[in-house]
Amino acid sequence: MDLNKNQLSQIFTPDYLAEFMVKNIKNLYLAKQGIESLEKIKILEPSAGKGIFLKHLITEGFTNITAYEIDQKLETSLLENYPDVKFEFANFLGSNPNEKFDIIIGNPPYLGQNYNAQIFQELVENYSICKKYFVGNMDLFYFFIHLGIDKLKPGGFLSFITTNYWLTKSKKTGIKHLKPHITNDCFMIQYIDLSKIKIFKDAKGQHNCIFVLQKKKSLEKEKILDKHIQIIQINKTNDSNSLDHQYNELLFSKILDNSNHNHIKKYTSGLTNADLSLQSNWNLLYPREVKEIIKQIESFCMKNKNLNLLGDYFSIRNGLILIKDEFFILKENKQIIFDRDNILIKINNRFTKLNPLEKKRLKKIYKSRAIKPYGYLTEEQEGYLLFFNKSDFEQLEIGERDIQISKIYPNLSNYLKQYEKELKKTLENANENRYDFYFPRRGSHIRQNRETGLVNLEPLYDNSPKIFFKFISQENIFGYALDQYFALSDTYFLWSKTPTEFSLIFLLAYLNSNLVAFLFKAKSLAVKRSKTKIENGIPLPALSKFKSKEKRSIIELIQLLTEWLVYSVNSFKESDVYKFSSQLESSSYLRTAENFTYKDTIIKAMNINDAKYIQEFINNLFYQLFDLDGNRIDYLIKEYYNV
Repeated sequence: MDLNKNQLSQIFTPDYLAEFMVKNIKNLYLAKQGIESLEKIKILEPSAGKGIFLKHLITEGFTNITAYEIDQKLETSLLENYPDVKFEFANFLGSNPNEKFDIIIGNPPYLGQNYNAQIFQELVENYSICKKYFVGNMDLFYFFIHLGIDKLKPGGFLSFITTNYWLTKSKKTGIKHLKPHITNDCFMIQYIDLSKIKIFKDAKGQHNCIFVLQKKKSLEKEKILDKHIQIIQINKTNDSNSLDHQYNELLFSKILDNSNHNHIKKYTSGLTNADLSLQSNWNLLYPREVKEIIKQIESFCMKNKNLNLLGDYFSIRNGLILIKDEFFILKENKQIIFDRDNILIKINNRFTKLNPLEKKRLKKIYKSRAIKPYGYLTEEQEGYLLFFNKSDFEQLEIGERDIQISKIYPNLSNYLKQYEKELKKTLENANENRYDFYFPRRGSHIRQNRETGLVNLEPLYDNSPKIFFKFISQENIFGYALDQYFALSDTYFLWSKTPTEFSLIFLLAYLNSNLVAFLFKAKSLAVKRSKTKIENGIPLPALSKFKSKEKRSIIELIQLLTEWLVYSVNSFKESDVYKFSSQLESSSYLRTAENFTYKDTIIKAMNINDAKYIQEFINNLFYQLFDLDGNRIDYLIKEYYNV
């Protein structure tokens, strides 16, 4: 099979990085295996490229080296420059898995399966290792890890530089075979986080890492031994005059020398190899002292010896997916006109007045950019959604349904029929029912579980309290609406499936608090389209853990202040302050001598609409609720997460 350079995503490794990786693996190997003659150590480089790793392997005294390279154009120069290396100018994936090595090192090619299905199909047809470990959404370098593990001797080491996305992926996103293979056969002994620095000058996406695996020996497997994982984090420089390669070279030399540097963090991960899941996120950047805080938080989230998780109580689902946004989202003064109490819609270049029932089919709709803590930006309204609810016609046959829609909603029906052919074609191309062109494709209903039927979301979108967040976000920003709020699929909604012990307002405060901000960083919960980490990563408080009068008074005050924040960030009115002031008078938390003076400060903040102060006060209340030191958490965030 002929794979060219572009197909293989061939980007050559910088000299300083190859030098570091070779010296690093040499140090690790000799420290673990004891000093022996370097000539006896059998080395494999599975993707030699121009030979940069070979150069440094030879410089460090290694002589028993095998290298694979698929690019025939590099054959002459490699043979001339490295005459003592045993070369195989063939695809490494076709090599004999029974030939074993002490050290495997390199920079395997990166190539995502999603946009290269034909290439992966050919690999599966040609190579047994690919057939054995293929799964959708994977990357080409996964095969190199699999075969590398198979070719390691027991006790041997593998060191690769790759992108870091596979570490946070779950079973459904490509690592179905990879993580079980690693955890069953190897120890992860070192992980170097390079995501904050730029390594490859021309590469897209600079979220790289170096990891070192050690093949388990038979006895280690039998006794199910565990090992710690060494973490090295490298942070970017703030010096704009420093070139990437100069800065990087300095830092890697500091790591090898065991020198201190304020942009290098070294620690033992709070996760050991025994903690690594077969099918979910590996949050390796997890210092032990951070783990202690997490355990403290989770101790207040236990119910019947089980950890309460957000996903246990809420279904997290995307908003609406429409057939064609441009046809279903009506823009004011373009497709619709508001004239006093009338709404007119454009049909065949003429505006026609909607009847009262038709006006109710127009819903305010937003994209995720409208979301802010405790609310949403009304000025970011995307337009008016033309929304027909399939539940209203579920007893009717398709033909009768269309007649009813045309009869009850004649103008809206005529509007959509302008685009009927295009809408039907879109549905056909997606293998969906072409006659459903009146309705949203997804997001109007959800199924909470197998036992219950579909839940109609229209009344919840219309006028029920709801919490939502962006489907791509680095921070814990959770919006809230009491009124009509429809959103597109770039928004996630929390829909209750099991009653909680606390109110939705308390949950809103918790999700927007510094406590959850800490969880986001410590547990790597940044939202990147997938909701899995949010469902399984945010523990929910168990109110049974807060039985004292003091703790109950804290919860009461958190809810009161959060209600004010909801009013403040959405529709602040001066008269609201008086209502909340009177409620503060009855707060048992503020009636104590220790906390009495806070009342006037809170009222002052409300009078000047100082939402920031109120949020800080809520954060401190949560720290008290969970018996935590806020200053300690601030220190840990700055120390390990560069904030």
